[in-house]
Amino acid sequence: MGGFSDAMLMLLIAAIGLYFGYRGFRSWVRKPYPLRSGIGFIMNEEIMEHPAVDLLEAAGYEVVSDKLKVPLAFKVDGSILHSRLFIDYIATKGGEFYLVRTARERMPLEWTGSGLRKELLPYLLLYPDCAGVIYLDADQGMLKEITLIADDEEEG
Repeated sequence: MGGFSDAMLMLLIAAIGLYFGYRGFRSWVRKPYPLRSGIGFIMNEEIMEHPAVDLLEAAGYEVVSDKLKVPLAFKVDGSILHSRLFIDYIATKGGEFYLVRTARERMPLEWTGSGLRKELLPYLLLYPDCAGVIYLDADQGMLKEITLIADDEEEG
């Protein structure tokens, strides 16, 4: 009878191991693929004098790049469609990089969740290692730091 109980115990341990192995494998397979951009910064180190640069420096940021054009291409049913995304400045503070977008009179930013998503999410997804986006209105002297957080991390 001792051999039978040993075999049952081994079978139970194997079944539990297979169950947890299966769950771990399913969890690993269903894990979302992290979005990482292969698009790197090509810094434009010639920084032109502008009130926006002065405003950033007064807020403690160091401007490390002037305006950048990020070329984009989308393949749709075999056809390639081209576009581009513009970054006004790249600034650093505390060892973190920030993308800077300046206010445009013809394209005002809608200060709602959907407005921010529509206008700023492409920047945050292309460069997920950046600390955030700085929205800057030099005419009004306004500077806002915008970061993407998980919805359950909402600050009250």
